[in-house]
Amino acid sequence: MNVILNNTPFPVNRAMLKSTGVTVKQSMSGRLRVRVKSLRSDSEKSGWMLEKLKKVAGVIAVESRFHTGSVIIHFNPEKLTIRFLLGEIVEQILHPIRTSAKVVTPVPSRVDCKTCDCDEDRVSFSNKLKRVVFLSGFMVYSLARMWIFRLPLIQTPLSILGVVSIIGTIPLLKEAITDTVEKKKLTVKPFLAAGSLFTIGMGEAFSALQILWIYNVAELTEDYVAQRSRQAIRNILEVAPANAYVLVDGMEVETAVADIKVDDVVVVHAGEKIPVDGLVEKGEAMVDEASINGRSEAIVHSQGDTVFAGTIVNQGILFVKTVKTGEDTYLSQIMRMVEDSMANKAPVEQKADQLASRLMKIGLTATALTFLLTGDPMRALTVMLVMSCPCATVLAASSAVTASLANAAKHSVLIKGGLYLERIGEADAYCLDKTGTLTSDQPHVLGVYTRTPFLSEDKVISMAATAESHNHHPMAQAILAEADKRGLSPEAHAVCDFKAGRGVECTTADKSIILVGNRKFMEENGVDVAWFNKKSTAQRAQGNTVVYVANDGKAQGMLGVANPIRPEALRVLNCLRRDGVKSMHLVTGDTEEVARTMMDVFPFDDCKAGLMPEEKAFHVEELQKTTPVVMVGDGVNDALALAKADIGVAMGAAGAEVAMEAADIALADSNLEGLVKVRNLSHQTMRVIDQNHYFAISTDLVGAVLGMLGILSPVMAGMIHIIHTGGILVNSSRLLSWEAPVLPIDGCGCSSRKCDHSDKTLFNEDNTLKVIKDFPEKVSI
Repeated sequence: MNVILNNTPFPVNRAMLKSTGVTVKQSMSGRLRVRVKSLRSDSEKSGWMLEKLKKVAGVIAVESRFHTGSVIIHFNPEKLTIRFLLGEIVEQILHPIRTSAKVVTPVPSRVDCKTCDCDEDRVSFSNKLKRVVFLSGFMVYSLARMWIFRLPLIQTPLSILGVVSIIGTIPLLKEAITDTVEKKKLTVKPFLAAGSLFTIGMGEAFSALQILWIYNVAELTEDYVAQRSRQAIRNILEVAPANAYVLVDGMEVETAVADIKVDDVVVVHAGEKIPVDGLVEKGEAMVDEASINGRSEAIVHSQGDTVFAGTIVNQGILFVKTVKTGEDTYLSQIMRMVEDSMANKAPVEQKADQLASRLMKIGLTATALTFLLTGDPMRALTVMLVMSCPCATVLAASSAVTASLANAAKHSVLIKGGLYLERIGEADAYCLDKTGTLTSDQPHVLGVYTRTPFLSEDKVISMAATAESHNHHPMAQAILAEADKRGLSPEAHAVCDFKAGRGVECTTADKSIILVGNRKFMEENGVDVAWFNKKSTAQRAQGNTVVYVANDGKAQGMLGVANPIRPEALRVLNCLRRDGVKSMHLVTGDTEEVARTMMDVFPFDDCKAGLMPEEKAFHVEELQKTTPVVMVGDGVNDALALAKADIGVAMGAAGAEVAMEAADIALADSNLEGLVKVRNLSHQTMRVIDQNHYFAISTDLVGAVLGMLGILSPVMAGMIHIIHTGGILVNSSRLLSWEAPVLPIDGCGCSSRKCDHSDKTLFNEDNTLKVIKDFPEKVSI
């Protein structure tokens, strides 16, 4: 009969679980799995914990894994609660009661492979690596036997080399059958498999071994580059936390994010990341959604609002009812979308496949003619080995494009496929949005206005900084940055009361009450700000946010806060102009006045202001009638134009959800220099592809001619493949570490009337472009 050791549940809370090393890995009706740090690799402690829990009334079964410290409890939910069980575990950790029973060392249960989430890509890569190692061993054996020990190499079908070559051909033969029969497409694999078997049958097993080795090394290299690219993308988008706190029986329980289920209520405090997509059930908080929409200003979320995984709670607390978890969350969908980019072939890759197919046909024809004209099967075999195995021709484009995609991801530029990498270098018209694209992520204080001439700007900034000194809101950080820039320190204060989305009330040490916030906040507290109406209207017309400062119920000053022009924006647009971009257009939803101000700063040829989303898209379509167009934007209002453009470029790690889905390229770090980097990378990729094609075709043709003349042996034909395939892979791999130049090395060179490339404020003495700080920050847009 089970005995309850403690009728009163041990008082347990979130902090106590953390301090005792207890982590809830999974909780559901009738089953609880926790990991106890102190039990890990301790069979004795695991044993007495197991014995104790078995004696609790309502517990059906208990399992313990002493290697990992996991404890799995099956219980009757009508008799026991999760809170009670956690209390029992924590109490035993803090006040252990040893039993006299013999301790039985628990045996770890066998993992059922069917429940594992196996990574198919890694399994495939591992299999290819094993093949390469296997074939490489026999390549080394064969070469050492021939060149070092000067011994004859037996190459008949039943020799060691023959059997090894046949074994190595089987996977290739299976892939060839799959491509031809199931996928209904013609690839090089049937020719490679047929060539290998024919070569083995001719008694040239070593030549067949070379074909197989080259093919498998090429496949392994492509997979390696692709995995590097995907890992770089994962690193950029890896913003969701590993653990979170789930509300279980009214208590916050730390749980692995992977174990959170739909309808679970997740509790997120200030400074923590939201782990799921869901709806706010209770609470109010300022949420930083930069990882989703690229915007620096936090958003107020309360009951009924939708929140996304990876966003951060700056202030407040949210109780979020889970709607989507794991692979279903928005960020995970973005991850899959970008990873699928490898399947999106560029035209240059398609041309390479066509060229390879033609070369194979020519090679087979040349092989047949060689045999008919010379009657020498060895010469015909040599020609076939050279021409019917165009691995290098296929790799010429695909390896370069794959390496470039990995390079771009490393530099925080996510490209959905080689198609867009190729097109971005050819486009000669750019359309750019203003807000969030040409303006920076971090807000700055652009204007300070005082109520009376006797009150200094520094005094207003000092009061505002005092009130905002413990606020993590981007606007508050802008005020604190301005105070620091002026050498001002916040004064001591007693109490601060933050009102999410409105402002802050601060009581100073001398009992003064400082208010900092928007007009609504001032009106709620009876502060008259009418004196600033004219100035506030002017600030709002320029797209700036107005923040009021009051002391003891009287308005003292007003701040104009906005995201200033990005420091790199001007030079990036001038570099694009220098690189051959013929026209640049500003397309914005802002007023005509704001748009014209931008025209005075940037080298735009035209601007369209006050546009609705469909009007932006219409303007892009009009330009497309005469030239390829690149559209750069960041928000929902840009999504339609991004979809219509030849190339859509989204700002931010994800941009707005629909913007990211519509875009073809994303600048994950919101740095406009990525526009120049990806354009230069496109040019370099095309140069490398041209080099690869020239090298591959020339070696194939020269090898075929030498084979017809009887100068080249089958073994030497195989060596040609090793040389030119290896050369192409080495040449393409240079793109992995290639650094795309962003700034012109010989001056601006642009033809815009807005750029004075003789201006000494733009260039250093060594002709490199200076980082301009003062000018863009002084421009209030």
